[in-house]
Amino acid sequence: MESLRQTHREAVAAASSAVSGGGYYVDTHAHLFDADFDSDRAETVARAVAAGVQKIVLPAVDSHSHRALIDTARQFPEICRAAIGMHPTSVNENTKWRDELQIVRNLLRDRPVEWCAIGEVGLDLHWSTSSLTEQCQALVIQMQLAIEYDLPLILHVRDAWNEIFPLLEPLRGQIRGVFHSFQGTLKDYRQIQELGGFAVGIGGFITYKNSSVVPVLEQIELTDIVLETDAPYLTPVPFRGTRNESAHIPVIAEKVAEIKGVPVEAVLAATTARARQIFF
Repeated sequence: MESLRQTHREAVAAASSAVSGGGYYVDTHAHLFDADFDSDRAETVARAVAAGVQKIVLPAVDSHSHRALIDTARQFPEICRAAIGMHPTSVNENTKWRDELQIVRNLLRDRPVEWCAIGEVGLDLHWSTSSLTEQCQALVIQMQLAIEYDLPLILHVRDAWNEIFPLLEPLRGQIRGVFHSFQGTLKDYRQIQELGGFAVGIGGFITYKNSSVVPVLEQIELTDIVLETDAPYLTPVPFRGTRNESAHIPVIAEKVAEIKGVPVEAVLAATTARARQIFF
């Protein structure tokens, strides 16, 4: 445990050095409204700020957590920005998914907070393939909402690259955003580039042994990358086995810098600039 504390102190020290010129990190994907943070949410945000993370994007899941999402964004208005949408796995076996999307529409209209994106939305065929048609329909509806409200998308794609691009390509030039937790192939990245307007979210998975995305990351343009934690999930090494949180962003940035062969300051500058362009 002491070695973890030391590693975290070193990461914070590196972050402080990297942000000394007035810059800051952005965590473009963290579920800080999750019940895992109920006992220490304020302390978690404070640790993120101490580590140089000054902006955090909170993507929605479904109506079961909308209230917690909104309350968290209101509690930390200078740090946290909320997105609204329906996660693809929330469509699975849900005969009332269209009612869920009506709730999304109502929240977009009523604006209990200032929404920064439509998300987390997309396709997920890892857990089930039986709801593919419904997932596609839900995604198309939410992409139209993104166009209507001029908001970026936070796209979740798992085991569904062949299925998602035919839905996105007809809207090329009308949609933009982030491919969250990008773990696709170089071919997938090239197709994302052709869409235009999309970055890829890189998180703690790049620190895992034999991560398949590392060779792809070597080929990804630094200006196409945004950083994310997906907290409380996908905790980076050396913190695996513990809850993930936004304060770990500097660890991810340092790994990106190592893989790309650039200074961590370059990663900070490029990823924050892209995140600001998309969300702020």
